[in-house]
Amino acid sequence: MQLHPDELLKLTERLLACNLLLHGRQYGATASMTYSDVPVTKPTTRGGVYFADKMAFKIKAHTKDQSLICMLSSAMLGPNSDFEKIEIRIDGSVLKIFAHLTNYVQKNDELELNLVVVGTELPN
Repeated sequence: MQLHPDELLKLTERLLACNLLLHGRQYGATASMTYSDVPVTKPTTRGGVYFADKMAFKIKAHTKDQSLICMLSSAMLGPNSDFEKIEIRIDGSVLKIFAHLTNYVQKNDELELNLVVVGTELPN
C-alpha cells in the first residue's frame, strides 16, 4: 500500500471532521494527525503484521458513537494476530487513509482512538 506523505503533511496539526469505516459501517468522528517518533530504535515489523519506521503519521480520533466499541477488538493488535485496517475519510478530501488501531480509551461520552497510518489511496 502506498503512502502519500505530501498529502498527509497538509492535514497535520489541524482538527479534522472525518468518518471512520470498519466492517462496512461508518462512524462520524473528529481527528488530528501528527508526524512523530515511534518507540522503535530501527525500522521493524510490528507484531509480524505491519512495518514501522522510526517516524510515522499518527491519528488521534474522537467519536461519540459508542456502537464502535464492539468492533474494536478485531481491529487492534493484541487479541488478534491479523487485524483490520480502519479506513479514514477526511471531509473535503479525496484522500483515503488506512490505519491500524494501537489503543483506545473509553470515556463517559466518547471514544478516543490512537492509530498509526499504514497507507493511503488517491483516486486517479
